[in-house]
Amino acid sequence: MTGIPQALIERVEIVKGPASTLYGSEAVGGIINIITKKPGNSPKLTTDSFASSWGEINTDIGLRYKISEKTDALLGVNYFNFQQRIDNNNDNFTDLTLQNRISIFNKINIERKSKKAFSIASRYVYEDRWGGELDWEREFRGTNQIYGESIYTNRWETFGTYELPTSENISFQFSANGHYQDSFYGTDAYTASQFIAFGQLVYNKQLSEKNNLLLGLAYRYTFYDDNTFATLDENGNINEPSKIHLPGIFLQDEIKLNEQNNLLFGARWDYNSVHGNIFSPRINYKWNSKEQTDIVRLSLGNGFRVANIFTEDHAALTGAREVVFEGELKPETSWNANLNYVKKINTENSFITLDASAFYTYFDNRILPDYETDPNKIIYANLDGFSVSKGISLNADVLFTNGLSINAGATLMDVSFTENNIKTRQLLTESFSGVWSISYKFSNNFSIDYTGNLYGPMRLPLLGEKDVRPEFSPWYSIQNIQLSKKFGNNWEVYGGIKNLLNFTPPANSINGANNPFDIGIDTEKNPELAFDPSYVYASNQGIRGFVGLRYTLF
Repeated sequence: MTGIPQALIERVEIVKGPASTLYGSEAVGGIINIITKKPGNSPKLTTDSFASSWGEINTDIGLRYKISEKTDALLGVNYFNFQQRIDNNNDNFTDLTLQNRISIFNKINIERKSKKAFSIASRYVYEDRWGGELDWEREFRGTNQIYGESIYTNRWETFGTYELPTSENISFQFSANGHYQDSFYGTDAYTASQFIAFGQLVYNKQLSEKNNLLLGLAYRYTFYDDNTFATLDENGNINEPSKIHLPGIFLQDEIKLNEQNNLLFGARWDYNSVHGNIFSPRINYKWNSKEQTDIVRLSLGNGFRVANIFTEDHAALTGAREVVFEGELKPETSWNANLNYVKKINTENSFITLDASAFYTYFDNRILPDYETDPNKIIYANLDGFSVSKGISLNADVLFTNGLSINAGATLMDVSFTENNIKTRQLLTESFSGVWSISYKFSNNFSIDYTGNLYGPMRLPLLGEKDVRPEFSPWYSIQNIQLSKKFGNNWEVYGGIKNLLNFTPPANSINGANNPFDIGIDTEKNPELAFDPSYVYASNQGIRGFVGLRYTLF
């Protein structure tokens, strides 16, 4: 989502529970879908710029324009820059990664005689980011003189929808993206390229008033290559890029049993050219009261995921630990259940929505990084046992007619794995998290927003028994306040303070920061003295002010 101008986002859809039928077998626990605006529904021009007291600068620009009489387009540009070397905890490392990023987004809508949809969008992102010792410069990139982590990223993507000119409702959805990374983590080089092409043909048929059928054919091609042993051949000698073909077919039937009960059945079959057949069933049930004030949803389904370690876990590349694969990694499989209840209450002065969920996911072949067997290594292997993620969440959304709105939510979660009948809490996962947003709009176009979150302790990776750092993180909260004032229909000024409580992790979070290349240390005998930046659970960025200006031309 980074780099998409907020003014171009129409809405954000969140699907709870398994959604593998439509979105593929990797949609294990839910989907976050960003829907961008249609050019015809967008303002002519939007700009949004802000700066913070830390030196961060962000600019969003959205422009609607016409290519021809029947072709509308929407251009979006995001630029973010942060170049201040700040070290408030005095460990000689940058507290915040320095970044220089630009993202360009363009969406085209073509009006057709048939009124059927045809849209295509594209985006390009370039980012240069680095962090490390304060006196690091480009000339030290990849050397053992001064420690730095430097990442250059180039990414392009295109996607769209075309409804076929037929009497039936048939659409073709397509996308392609290329991701290229050139990076150094200390002296460890990591270069990678990835290309993904995707196409999906969807046929939607209303069989009757109570039966809606969805049928689809899909194909995805994935190419991945890097300079690590992840792409070596089975003998560990010759570079062998990963090439995966994934054709699939899916069927979904939504049945309206009556005015209060709906049932959805779905099934998807994919064939992974490396791992073979993948079958992903799904069932969803929905009940609603006659007044639509009470809604119950139940979803069951499974998922299948091939993990790419290096794109998902950059802690593996800090240059502090050796990364080890134990055996050939098998894909993860999971079964997920989600129960959701929504209650709507309308009073004379307020509108209240209560949303409660319970979820349970069971994993086979879970791929977890092992930081504890050997403090000098990160060992990746399929779990010889099973893993479970389960929990409950409650969210309340209250909107008062006087301009006050309150949204608050909390999640209790237990994420663990079991090997040899021993249950262990997973690293870097909190058991409790809370979030809130309180807003009030005054009659003079002035508004105030107070937002925050609260996190419970999480278990952290240590360098053996002699590591002096705490095994668990503390309870902590990040809170923010923003004031906004609109002037007419076009201008808006806003500003505020982020991280009001000025919470940051302890100064010794990076172990061995004074000797990042472990010079003169036998880390086998004294692992607690080794350089290790993997002990991380929150940003080092403390309190800061910000101010911004928005302009909208309709």
